[in-house]
Amino acid sequence: MLEKIKQTIAKIGPGLIIAALVLGPGSISSISANGSVMGNRMIWLIVLCGAFMMTYTILSAKFGAVNKKSFLTHLAERYGRWLSVIIGICCFLVCAGFQGGNNIGVGMAMNAIFGGAIGFWAALFTVVAVFFLFFFRSLYKALERLMMLLIIIMLVAFFSNLAVAGPEPASVAAGLIPSWPEQTNILMVVAIVSTSFSVFGALFQSYLVQEKNWGPDQIGDSVRDSIVGISALTLISLVVMITAATVLATRGIAVKNAADMAVQLEPLLGRWAKWLFCLGLWGASFSSFIGNAVLGGTILADGLGLGHKVSNKSTKLIACAIMLIGAAIALLSGGRPPVEIIILLQAVIIIAVPLTALMILIESNRKGVMGDRTPPWWLNVLALGGLLTVCLLAVNTLKSLIGRL
Repeated sequence: MLEKIKQTIAKIGPGLIIAALVLGPGSISSISANGSVMGNRMIWLIVLCGAFMMTYTILSAKFGAVNKKSFLTHLAERYGRWLSVIIGICCFLVCAGFQGGNNIGVGMAMNAIFGGAIGFWAALFTVVAVFFLFFFRSLYKALERLMMLLIIIMLVAFFSNLAVAGPEPASVAAGLIPSWPEQTNILMVVAIVSTSFSVFGALFQSYLVQEKNWGPDQIGDSVRDSIVGISALTLISLVVMITAATVLATRGIAVKNAADMAVQLEPLLGRWAKWLFCLGLWGASFSSFIGNAVLGGTILADGLGLGHKVSNKSTKLIACAIMLIGAAIALLSGGRPPVEIIILLQAVIIIAVPLTALMILIESNRKGVMGDRTPPWWLNVLALGGLLTVCLLAVNTLKSLIGRL
């Protein structure tokens, strides 16, 4: 029995890394704020984003298992280096901007537990992360084990809060029925979609599958791994939203970020609830802290033609640069993400996310690339739905940017 469990664990890993890096403080904050204002009404949106995320993660995993060449190397050979460079640079900019949020998230969690300045904690964990990056001989194996541990911490922490909160099953079930929020809450919906459905995160799955040396014979393992990882991501997201809806929305308490939610839980559920939530927030922040930087480093290095392995020197140096930029954002912004960075990210998302999703979909359906492993029609339908969603998000963001001019 124990041997069978070990074999099962050995067949998962990349999907949990993706789940851990996507579920950062931005996701926790937007989901917490949404649940505190709208209750369980947007549960269906979390499930839908999970389905889209799982679809693109599966497509990327299959590409990585079937092909020896990495995704951006393949694009460079087929369409020209310019395309892979554009996607790589855009991914770097997105990851560098989000790294500021990860630093602030780590700082907020540690501040709520131990006190001290957010900038101090952000700088301290940047040093820890850089050490992790350069001093593990097998970076992938170390990353895989750390992310598994942090996912377990998040599951225990957030489920403990939910168990104490005692949600109403009828209210949770009603949230599965699609409904659209008032105009004033549209930005919350956009925030959930943009943080829960990460196209760059899904693309990274192809690199992690190749890092694990899974080939065509392991396609089934890569698909199951994607399902396990993204299911964990969706489950944790649902637990956070239901907790906020149960404890805060029913009392008319609105929160602006996850740290606010942790503080609000203390008088309602006891001091241990606050500690557990902050522990989960730290797990979400630190897992995304490292994973996000490695993602950006790997994809930019590959886009520039410098190699695509997680343990490559070029990948580590770019990942280190992302970490240092994130720490600088946290220190200079005083614990608040600067507006300029947010606007830059929005502009990058307009260009990069729909383009990347489109290329994943096209290349996953190319017979000359995938052979007889092209996706079934129903998976393509879900993929088209995800592509349409990110295109609509890009259009909405473009309108917002034009309105600020």
